[in-house]
Amino acid sequence: MKTFALQLFTVFLLCLLRLNVLDAQISNKQGISTINIHPSATLFTFGLPQSNNITNGYQQGAFSYTPFPFTALHINSSVNKDGKTTLYGLIGSFDLGINYTKLLHNNRIFKTEIGAYYTCAPSSYSIKDPYHFVINNKESSIWQNTLSYSGFSASLTYTSKSRGRRALGEVRNYLEVGARTMNFLSQSAKESEDWVANGQGFRIESKVVNQQSNMVFFEIGKTYWRPANDMRSLNMGIRVGIPLQHLVSNTYSGITNNQVVASTSALESGAYIGFQISYNLPIKTISKPYLGRKADKIYCEMERKVKIKHHFKVGNELLNIELFDHENEDGDIVSVCFNGQYILEKHLLTKQSKIVTLRINPNQKNILTVFANNTGSEGANTTAIRFTVNGKKEEIILYADKKESEGISFEL
Repeated sequence: MKTFALQLFTVFLLCLLRLNVLDAQISNKQGISTINIHPSATLFTFGLPQSNNITNGYQQGAFSYTPFPFTALHINSSVNKDGKTTLYGLIGSFDLGINYTKLLHNNRIFKTEIGAYYTCAPSSYSIKDPYHFVINNKESSIWQNTLSYSGFSASLTYTSKSRGRRALGEVRNYLEVGARTMNFLSQSAKESEDWVANGQGFRIESKVVNQQSNMVFFEIGKTYWRPANDMRSLNMGIRVGIPLQHLVSNTYSGITNNQVVASTSALESGAYIGFQISYNLPIKTISKPYLGRKADKIYCEMERKVKIKHHFKVGNELLNIELFDHENEDGDIVSVCFNGQYILEKHLLTKQSKIVTLRINPNQKNILTVFANNTGSEGANTTAIRFTVNGKKEEIILYADKKESEGISFEL
């Protein structure tokens, strides 16, 4: 079971870190902000190493720390005193938050969130060879302990620009940082418990030393956003939780011939690292996209798919372009959009060039898009655009129909 869990965790981690080279694209919903509910769960959890040492008066320890993956499903196993294997679950962090999310004008997403959570953090310790014992032909090798706590959390999240669309939606990298209050609830270890068979085994003495603590955490991963009229998204990431104080103090004693001969002390704080999955579900729209107002649009026709086919860096703020029909004059009529403003509307393309001057804004991508008002008599609408960049003449052909348009990006 445990080998399967480790393999499954590895597959999820590789999928998360897999990078595809895709052209960045500009979202069509810049400026939208929403209030959302945000359920989240840690599917795979590693307890982080705790500080431990040999108790005074002994020359060797009875245990050593062994990080091991636990899951939220009922595939975590343990052996009880009767030698029976039991399965248990609900290992990980389970969060429910409410947040304010906004797609900024720079095409990055910002989110601020508050919420409540419950965490069951695992710890696993390897029993050293001299203190193994056998019950019902099952040899002891690992002692597992869990520490449960809950509280409130607050966090901030910031994403990269869009990295293009994939099967799950428009993908972005994100970083979330936050803090939690920690209120101790319970632990699986008893205050004092002996696991001894035929005079050999170990003893556990556990004591709660702090009922409350605080935690800082950070999470990195990818968010898959489906750019509808809201901010719903699927998030997958790696989260690390680092408490500021320990909650429990444990002493593990090795027993041989019914006598304590070794001992290890360990502090447990509830620290963990886990694979996190969550869903951002909008419940109220606060502000609509900038693109709902003509002056702030990037594309002038939102119902059409736009492909940015060409990218140019220009050296001057003003750029003259010529637009014409490079093929037979078949009645193509186009509207030309630049940075969300129509600079030509319902223009009939002919062999004679139409000259237009563009003002290139610094520190941003300037998008020129041609939309087809019709498709002429010879199929798709084609527009030839000629201009000079850095002393080199360029001639670009943009295709458009009633469903899709092509565009050019200029940067100063």
